[in-house]
Amino acid sequence: MVVRIRLSRFGCNNKPFYRVMAADSRSPRDGKHLEVLGYYNPLPGQDGGKRMGLNFERVKYWLSVGAQPSEPVQRILFRAGLLPPPPMMVMGRKGGPRDTRPVDPMTGRFLSPEKSPVSSQSNASKNDIEAVTTTA
Repeated sequence: MVVRIRLSRFGCNNKPFYRVMAADSRSPRDGKHLEVLGYYNPLPGQDGGKRMGLNFERVKYWLSVGAQPSEPVQRILFRAGLLPPPPMMVMGRKGGPRDTRPVDPMTGRFLSPEKSPVSSQSNASKNDIEAVTTTA
């Protein structure tokens, strides 16, 4: 039995909502599953609701026992920081560079590195040194 981690569709017409599930590869998309691992909402509401939620321990467990993620789930797990980038994303695709910034799995927003106060102090000291050398 080959286990796949894949999306199962819920929701109404034109308003999809997906659950991330571990399922037998032979079962239908919305059919029998082994375990629900999380959810993914491609259309968050106006209030900025959560886009995805994953049970990281269980996902790591299923990956460790040999479960294969589908392509959409592979992209979701890459954005959550659990997997390396898919091969096509590393090579680049037709149409320009891809957005590879990691996304916070709880809020769905891009994670950005915070600037440390040490670097701003070092810039200030460089400016002081330049000011001293120009006045002399």
